[in-house]
Amino acid sequence: MVVVAALAALMSSCGLLGSGPSGVMRIGVGRLGSLDPAQARTVDEQLVAEQLFGRLTSYDAQNLEPTSGLASHWRYSLDQRSWSFFLRPDARFANGRAITSTDVKYSLERVARRGSGSPGADLLEPVSGFGPFAVDGTAPELIGITTPSADVVHFTLDQPWSSLPAALATPVLSIVPRESAEAVAPAPPLAQAPVGSGAFAFARRAGDTLSLVRARGSPASLRGLDVVQFDDPERAYGEFLSGHLDVAPVPADRVEQAGARFGAKAFRPYLAELLYGFNLKVPKLADARFREAMVRAVDRSSLVQAVYGGSVIPAGGLIPIGVSGHEDDVCGERCRYDPPRARALVAEVAHGGPVPQVALDYGDDAGGVQGVAAQAVKASLERVGIPVSLRPHPPGAYQGVLAAGQVELFGLGWVPAYPSADAVLAPLFASGSPSNLTGFSSPAVDAGLRAARAEVDAARRVEAYRAVERQVMGQLPVVPLGQLELHAVVAKRVHGLRLLVTGIFDAAETSIG
Repeated sequence: MVVVAALAALMSSCGLLGSGPSGVMRIGVGRLGSLDPAQARTVDEQLVAEQLFGRLTSYDAQNLEPTSGLASHWRYSLDQRSWSFFLRPDARFANGRAITSTDVKYSLERVARRGSGSPGADLLEPVSGFGPFAVDGTAPELIGITTPSADVVHFTLDQPWSSLPAALATPVLSIVPRESAEAVAPAPPLAQAPVGSGAFAFARRAGDTLSLVRARGSPASLRGLDVVQFDDPERAYGEFLSGHLDVAPVPADRVEQAGARFGAKAFRPYLAELLYGFNLKVPKLADARFREAMVRAVDRSSLVQAVYGGSVIPAGGLIPIGVSGHEDDVCGERCRYDPPRARALVAEVAHGGPVPQVALDYGDDAGGVQGVAAQAVKASLERVGIPVSLRPHPPGAYQGVLAAGQVELFGLGWVPAYPSADAVLAPLFASGSPSNLTGFSSPAVDAGLRAARAEVDAARRVEAYRAVERQVMGQLPVVPLGQLELHAVVAKRVHGLRLLVTGIFDAAETSIG
């Protein structure tokens, strides 16, 4: 998913809270827009969806490889285009009804359906029939998802996709019961009081607190969760300090203090990446020397530290920290901060004539952080002789400006939909991808992506994606700036909480004592 100004929101008003009852963990989060997993856009919304709903697969907390979820196991063809997932016989919704393959098909079609508004609407693009169903809206069903029996879901794909099990573990693709998703008043809507399929069930809402209880048959040790919403992370952190929360976010200006006092076990790199992209359809930016000059002109590590502080980790590649295949410095020599070399490249491009002016487009976020970063980039480029004009865009409009290609050098935020190199490289750099905003096109990269998606062996697949990353960075369609880091504090009485690079944790693996 493409994220612009909203990334800054990652960098939650209640009276004083009483201590939680025994066996109930209290979590402070930001304001939740919806409890419908299909509409889970923020880290906190996905965290709550993780507790309330199950997916066909889940992530192994140790290595992020897909493992069993509502499906006990799966099988696939050697060409990675035919997949069958087998549901656990004990898979149940919170109302006690057995989960069937029909529920899975309904839930996934609900996300992919044209006009769903779901951030995961394009996740199932490789599934046969996606275009007529999800794009054109002319087909009544997604024909590539079938239900040969009540406990088997079959996927037919138009192309190999070895990452399908990983994609199916994202909370956006949670399994929901039709009777809750299509509830008619006076029954409560799914977005407010859902019937779930996860380890915890929705119990009640009291003011800013959502109470979840252990679902029937759940392996969770906790009796329940109280999810408390805040408009301000400073207030949530204050409630943690007062002993009224077990888990809370740390405000950006309190990170060092919190780390020293409580430790950094819940400080974790998050999948979200910050980049600058070049619109390669603009003739002046199609010159690789000009792009390299701009990359070499900016001291990216110093910029990240000055603008974002401890909330962003400088990046030297595209595959995020915490994802298989990550390497620290893929960009290598061409991304080194080297103003003299940048000036020499600018001179080559200009051929004694005027240096082309570059427009720097960015989303003007409420906190002004992206504007500060843009000013710093502008100053760096102008020091090597590249004139720059800043073009801020309102957050609500920037996505449309990007999609229309009405940009030159532009700020880009990217949150991979699932923790795999595939979720970065394929959408951003495959020819013709809707999320390929740079206009990058390379037959060699396209072939590399196809080979990686068709590779059965996990280790060889990782190496295939690394090779694609190196090919992309060799052509500099983007320059990586940094990767966000999430900071939370956890009370001493909480055990087993493992925060993933996706920004969420499974409370069923957590205990209090």
